[in-house]
Amino acid sequence: MKILDCEYPDGLLYDVEDGTWARESDGIYVIGVAPTLGWLSGGFESVKLKSVGTRVARGQSIGSVEGPRHFDVVRAPFDCTVVERNGAVLDSPRLVNKSPYHDGWLAKLKQTGEETSLAPLAQCAANVRSRLLELRVHCFAAFPDMEIYEIGVECAAVLSKLDEIIAVSPAETTIHVVSDDPTAAIEMERWERQTGNSLLEARRDGTLFHFIVKKR
Repeated sequence: MKILDCEYPDGLLYDVEDGTWARESDGIYVIGVAPTLGWLSGGFESVKLKSVGTRVARGQSIGSVEGPRHFDVVRAPFDCTVVERNGAVLDSPRLVNKSPYHDGWLAKLKQTGEETSLAPLAQCAANVRSRLLELRVHCFAAFPDMEIYEIGVECAAVLSKLDEIIAVSPAETTIHVVSDDPTAAIEMERWERQTGNSLLEARRDGTLFHFIVKKR
């Protein structure tokens, strides 16, 4: 299910205030970060998690995530014990942005208390929407590896800069391009056809044009 262009899969549980999700199996909960924190923070630069075996009370920290725009504590939705950490996100924090519901999970917790702040999407979708609006979170088709903001610059110059970045970037690199040139939408479509790279999303927000492109 998409809420304001942000992906919130059905079948998971959510802690709206903390910005996390959970999936339960045999009393063990996999915990991860929902789009609220991922897009609010920018590309995560640091993920820290409590050690395996640590007992954590509901509302207390199981770790933290930090990006260029925001730092936040990830809190336990119930009394629990940390039974596993995802070492991959400790080594590559951006995995949390790129694959929040799959490879980018944070930790596995064993619930030890009954009270919980988790709720199914059917019960909290309206609160999720309100939270996204409150924080002014904007989600796009893919999380970018880098961003290009070119305001007051002709689109030809923006595309020249984009080409330079693409040329030295590995395949599958994703870039968020922002321009206020009125011809940007047309020029980006032409750029996609000419270069063979992918224009994943084009969106207008007031006078600004947002594009998500991926190198072939």
